[in-house]
Amino acid sequence: MIKEFIDATPESPYIKVDDYIKFFEQIPLRLWSTSPVFYFRDDKYDGLGLLGERIHDFTLKSKTLELYFKDCLEVKLTDVLDNNEETFKDIENPKERLLHALKVLNETVKERDLKITYRKAKNILNGRYY
Repeated sequence: MIKEFIDATPESPYIKVDDYIKFFEQIPLRLWSTSPVFYFRDDKYDGLGLLGERIHDFTLKSKTLELYFKDCLEVKLTDVLDNNEETFKDIENPKERLLHALKVLNETVKERDLKITYRKAKNILNGRYY
């Protein structure tokens, strides 16, 4: 399902935030963990776990999303997911909180910054970022 919604092919100049929004909108609420988890537990997931990230094993899509928040919004994605980020703390539903944060990211960040951050994520994945 990830491949249908999130375009992260080598030809892609960056992953569109809209792609993440469309993907997460499709995930049923019953799969979202309402308490902090480390990717997944008991068939419940956080946003990174839904993107396939596991302990010491990130994906291009999960690393890109993490860096979009860190480098472009100056917010830790894990704080958003765990409801520790003050900006989004009033949204208790984890799915709605992440979707709202993604919409803020989409409205705030310039395409140029997304492209730079995406290149950084690809370099990290390939072991070329220091």
